Amino acid sequence: MARALFFGKRGEFRESGIQDQLQRASALNILINAISVWNSVYLSEVTQEFKKNDVLKEEFLPHISPLGWEHINFLGEYKFDSNRLPANSLRPLNKN
Repeated sequence: MARALFFGKRGEFRESGIQDQLQRASALNILINAISVWNSVYLSEVTQEFKKNDVLKEEFLPHISPLGWEHINFLGEYKFDSNRLPANSLRPLNKN
């Protein structure tokens, strides 16, 4: 995931100063953690939904990881509207 996030620099730190490298590494860690937390929250929601519908196969749970990023758009412009959703609510799950 770190290489995918760091795509613009081809997965390399190109800053010459150690402080700049540490700052870039810290920012990268924050992004990786944010994606992992986001995925964990939604994986938990999906698990609860599957349990509720009696379709959860618990033997698959040890093979699920919150490190996937296929659904994340790393390129482009992002706009966040804090008024769009009430506080402490999640976006609806896709039923695909």
